[in-house]
Amino acid sequence: MNVALPSISRRSTLAPFAVLGFCLVLTAASTVLFRATARARDSARFDNLVRMTEERIIGHLDSDVTLLRGAAGFFAASQEVTPEEFHLYVERLDLKRHDPGVQGIGFTRRIPRADKDAWVARIQAGGQPTFRLWPEEPREEYHAIVYLEPRDARNQAALGYDMFTEPTRREAMERAWRSGSPALSGRVILQQEIDPLKQAGFLLYVPVYLGGKVPPTEAERLATLEGFVYSPFRAGDLFNGIFQKEPLPRVAFRVFDGTAARPEHLLYDSMPQAERFDPPAFTTTLAMEVAGRPWTLTFASQARFEQTLLLPWVPAVGVVGVLLSLMAYAVAWFQVSARQRAESDEAERAQLLAREQAAHARAEAQRTYLHELFMQAPALIIILRGPQHVFEFANAAYQEAVGHRELDGKPLQEVVPDISPEFLSVFDDTYRTGEPRFGQEVRVPIAYANEQPEEKYWNLVWQPRRNPQGTVDGVLMFAFEVTEQVRARQEAETSREEARRSAARLQTITDTLPALVAYVDQEERYRFANQAYEPWFGLKPEQILGRKLVEVLGEPGYSQVKDNVHRALAGETIRYESHFTQPDGRKLFIQSNSIPDRDAQGRVRGYVGLILDITERKRAEEAVRNAVRLRDEFLSVASHELKTPLTPLSLKLQSLAREAEAEPDSPFVRKVRSHVEAGRKQIKRLSDLIGDLLDVSRITSGQLKLRSEPVDFAAVARDVVSRLEPEATRVESPLTVEAPESLVGNSDRMRLEQVVENLLTNAIKYGAGKPIHVRLVAQAERVVLTVKDEGIGIAPEHQGRIFERFERAVSERNYGGLGLGLYITRTILESLGGTIRVQSEPGQGALFTAEFPLGPSAP
Repeated sequence: MNVALPSISRRSTLAPFAVLGFCLVLTAASTVLFRATARARDSARFDNLVRMTEERIIGHLDSDVTLLRGAAGFFAASQEVTPEEFHLYVERLDLKRHDPGVQGIGFTRRIPRADKDAWVARIQAGGQPTFRLWPEEPREEYHAIVYLEPRDARNQAALGYDMFTEPTRREAMERAWRSGSPALSGRVILQQEIDPLKQAGFLLYVPVYLGGKVPPTEAERLATLEGFVYSPFRAGDLFNGIFQKEPLPRVAFRVFDGTAARPEHLLYDSMPQAERFDPPAFTTTLAMEVAGRPWTLTFASQARFEQTLLLPWVPAVGVVGVLLSLMAYAVAWFQVSARQRAESDEAERAQLLAREQAAHARAEAQRTYLHELFMQAPALIIILRGPQHVFEFANAAYQEAVGHRELDGKPLQEVVPDISPEFLSVFDDTYRTGEPRFGQEVRVPIAYANEQPEEKYWNLVWQPRRNPQGTVDGVLMFAFEVTEQVRARQEAETSREEARRSAARLQTITDTLPALVAYVDQEERYRFANQAYEPWFGLKPEQILGRKLVEVLGEPGYSQVKDNVHRALAGETIRYESHFTQPDGRKLFIQSNSIPDRDAQGRVRGYVGLILDITERKRAEEAVRNAVRLRDEFLSVASHELKTPLTPLSLKLQSLAREAEAEPDSPFVRKVRSHVEAGRKQIKRLSDLIGDLLDVSRITSGQLKLRSEPVDFAAVARDVVSRLEPEATRVESPLTVEAPESLVGNSDRMRLEQVVENLLTNAIKYGAGKPIHVRLVAQAERVVLTVKDEGIGIAPEHQGRIFERFERAVSERNYGGLGLGLYITRTILESLGGTIRVQSEPGQGALFTAEFPLGPSAP
């Protein structure tokens, strides 16, 4: 028996080492597993934040593209968009509220070189008197910013700017019209940057084509390109508006233009260098494409994110495992030693008791360490004791959330007095039943750290705590904030509701229009119809939906529109005017517009149809045409009847003048001569007016004939100047002529004399007392005649209409005439294959330029 005891003692001595070895192996395995799990979780959270950031950027820019497509559709659907209409359209979008970061919405018009001055004058007359095209250098065509809303100081600085002159903007614009799709520019400094501290920016373009649809070939797109709807973006304002910059962001990111993250291509940095957290635990780089333009995004984790990482806790887990292993070893060792010493000596038993107490102290220290781990956990954790839910523990995250209030020993309702009864009842139920409770996206509107009521959403777990006897003595609550996710979903639901309300508003708006508005699908069935259908066809809109065209229009009406319906459903935009027979037999004259609707793949899903009753307008047009015809007939007859007595009257005056010349000089003879000269001038003036009326009659009836003959254009100009020089001298307007000795060609001499005489008479009338200069030159088989005066000038808004019949730029009470001279001049020049234009400013005189061929124009 005594021999066996040492063997048993040796086995007991090895037991603590076996426990230590097993615990250390378990600790190592747990630490490795925890490290892998923590790394995967932290990486997944970082990737999720990166993906959310990328999706918010893409989603916002996609909405901006949709916004510009809508504006392009607005231009395509209108014959002409006025500044007031465009201002109202952009104002209704409320960009500052719904789309922060967008500097505005504008329209650049493509203007050929030949039409530059006319377009500038037209825009100035349309409400922008200071408008100018810049840069000034001549070029084949211009792409000027003609509209840019809202009309703030930044956008006013960009009006008139030709973006085609800047390479980066031009590349994006060319990419847009060539592809027919939206195009994003590279990094630029916007013209709107009027502050000393300038931001990087970029522009988004959507092309606008004649007819509204995108032509199938590149050549047709260039031929039908009207301009671009575009938006300028200040990158800093845009991204700050998207993310509403947080004081302590979890992830910092940079946006670079292009495929590489180069400093010179930086568009936006969410975290300035002075505020960066280095070195970050997680970084990544993403490539994305926005409207055909590549961007590079770099991401780096920040202090707020890294404070919630699990990976830094790996050493702590290992240390805790080692400490627990040592504690288990110590307990086992102390137990074995105590048993051995208890058999021999009471003193040793006392020593063993002391060691056990030390072990308990170390265990308490370990419990304290674990308590600290809970305090630093990223979730909100509280432990409440008893039915009054008295605070026993609250971690740092909870204290930070509620503003570091005094908690220990106080009931929950006293610490958070604004907590709702419903929320408090969950604690009561958990304590009473001993069953855990769970809450998803629970709204908790209380005063948080800022002491102001605030709504936040949480995922919650209520867990009962039991004492060693199994009785519930408290409640643990774990809370994870999900406010951002809930609000993002709410925003999406709000957007869907807004879309529904927009559809209702569209129905209301179209119901007030005096036109038929409908949407017809590929099966020729109505999918939308406004209220105007009821008086036409006796059917309410809800009775029309789902019916086929032939059922609503009737066979006679459908047969009249069938071919155009098929063309619209084949993808062609149709506009026409025709007769239409209603089902009750009443005949109308209608104007119809059919615009195809395509899906994302370009397939036609249906078309939008607009039909106007223009019967009354057609009747009015017919009445106007009859009135014009009767007027022209009257002018022709009256002109011939008035000219008949003028010839004998002129001969009588000539005879009287000769007789007065033969009489001796006397006061009576001089008086007769004066009256005769005055009569001759009045007869000539009346003859000229009658001649103008006859010419207008010939032009209107298409009877203006031209006779081609050899003509010395220089001699014609000098003859007319010589003939009118006495009249110019009378009003003190010196005449000068600049012309070659001879300029021979083929034309109608009489009509050319009429052109020169009309222009010179006009200059003498409105430039009296100032010099008048006539210039004649040959340029590339064409003759250029200019007549310049320094008279009263012509306002820009009148320059387009003075070449029409009976139109004048000044009141007839101050200047005589019928307003026919320039109209006849323009018509003669156009018949000769020429043109006429005017350049003038009020008070600065006028320059009339007439161009016509040296030889006869082609028939």
